[in-house]
Amino acid sequence: MERAEIFSLRNWIPEGILVVFGLFFFVREFGTFPAAWTDDSLFMIVAREIAQGNGYALPILEHSWKYPYILAVGPTVILPSAISMMIFGESIASARLPMMLYLMGTSVSLYVFSYRIAGKQQARFATALLLSLSAFVNTGKTVMGEVPGIFFLLLALVFFTKPERKLWNTVICGFAIGLSVITKISSALIYPALGCAFLYALHKRYRMYGNAILIIGACSLIPIVLLSPLLGVLDPGFFVELNLYTTGMGQNILPKYFFLSNPEILLRIPFVAYAALLSLGIAGMTTHWKKDRNILLIIIIGIFVLESTLYFLSRSGWYRHLLAAHILLLPYVPDGSRSIFGKRGSIVLLSAIIAAQGWWQLTYKGSSRSTAAAETAQYVEEHLQDTDVIIQIAPVYVRLEKNPRWLFLTNPILTSRLPKELVTFTERQRCSALLRGWEEGDENKRTIAGKYVLIPPQRDECQ
Repeated sequence: MERAEIFSLRNWIPEGILVVFGLFFFVREFGTFPAAWTDDSLFMIVAREIAQGNGYALPILEHSWKYPYILAVGPTVILPSAISMMIFGESIASARLPMMLYLMGTSVSLYVFSYRIAGKQQARFATALLLSLSAFVNTGKTVMGEVPGIFFLLLALVFFTKPERKLWNTVICGFAIGLSVITKISSALIYPALGCAFLYALHKRYRMYGNAILIIGACSLIPIVLLSPLLGVLDPGFFVELNLYTTGMGQNILPKYFFLSNPEILLRIPFVAYAALLSLGIAGMTTHWKKDRNILLIIIIGIFVLESTLYFLSRSGWYRHLLAAHILLLPYVPDGSRSIFGKRGSIVLLSAIIAAQGWWQLTYKGSSRSTAAAETAQYVEEHLQDTDVIIQIAPVYVRLEKNPRWLFLTNPILTSRLPKELVTFTERQRCSALLRGWEEGDENKRTIAGKYVLIPPQRDECQ
C-alpha cells in the first residue's frame, strides 16, 4: 500500500465505524449496566480501601484483612480502580473507568494482531465480532480480571509476531504474559501451550524460536514474583484456595464437572455459538497451517483454546471462563469461514453473526440490569443510620458511605473459606441485624428489594 493510501481517510472508514460501534457499547449506561454483582463489588471494595488510605485490604467485620487471598485477581485490576477513585471520587462509575481503557486496549490489540497474521479485511471482521460480543463488553465493563488478562495476553502475542526478531520484543512479550497471569490466574494455561511450542521448535531445530520461548518464559516470572505478594501468596491459605480454584472449587461450594450432571445447559445459545465459532476457528487454523503461516503461533493458541475449553467444562457454566479462548479464535474465524463457505458466503455469514451478536447486546441479553442492590443501599442510608448491621451483600456495601455501625462480611459461601479469626462474631456483632440474600427458613425477615432481606437479632438478650 502506498504511503498516500495509508493516510487516506477513505481507507479507514471501516475502522472509524468500528470505533463508534465499540464506544457506543462501552459507554452505554456506564456505571449502572451491567449491574454490580458479588465479585466485581468485592474488588471495588478493596480498591476503595486503597483510595481511602487503608491499604491493600478487605474489611471483614472490624478487621482489615491485608492482601486477601480469595480475590484471584491481581493489582493490575485493583490498583487502576483505586487510582481512578482517588481522582474522580468513590463511585462504581469511577472504579469502572479503567476497565473501559482495558476494553479499548484489548480491541486495538486484537485488530493489530489479526492484521499482522491474517490481513486487514480479516482484522476488521475479527474486531467487529469482538465488539458485538456482549460477553466481552459486559464482562469488560465490570471490575473483573478476564478482559485485563486477555489484554496482556494479546499484547504478548502482538510482540511475539513482530517481524523484527529483537530481544526487547521477546522480553516485552514475556513481561506481558506475566502480567496476564498476575491479573487472572487462569491465564497460566498459556504455559503448557508455550511448552508445546518449544518442543515443536526443538523438533524442527528452530533454535532462534526455541530460545525466544525460553526467554519469554523466564521474563514472565519477573512480574509474577514481584507482584504475587499482593495476591496473598505469603499466606498458607492462598495455596488452599488455589487448590479449590483449580479443582472445581470443591463439592461443598460449586459442583465439580457441572456439565456432566447438567448437559442440557450446553444447548443454550451462547454455548452453541461458541461451538460454531470453534469450528470456524479450527478451519482457519488449518488453512494457515497448510500455508505454513505462523505454525508456532497456531500451536500456542490451539493448545490454549483446548485447555480453556476443558477448563470451562469443569466449572459451573460461566461463559467468562471461555472468553479468552473465544477472543483468541477470532483472528482465524474469517479465513475459516471463507475456506468453508467461499468469499461471498463468508461475508454473509460473518455479517449475520455480527448483527445477531449486536442485537443480543443491544437488548441487554446475558447481563443483569437489576436495581435491587442500589435500592437496598438507599434503604440502609435512609433508615438504618443508627442501627448495627452486618452486611453480607458486596454490591450493597460498595455503594454505602462509611458508618462504624455498618460492618461488611462476605456472603455465607465465601465466608466459609475465610480465616475463622476474621469471621467470628463478638457479643455486640451477635446482636446486630443481618442484611443478606434470602435463604430457605429465614424467619422475621423484611424484604428490602429483590432477594435481599433484613433479619433482626435472633437472641432474646439482644432485645
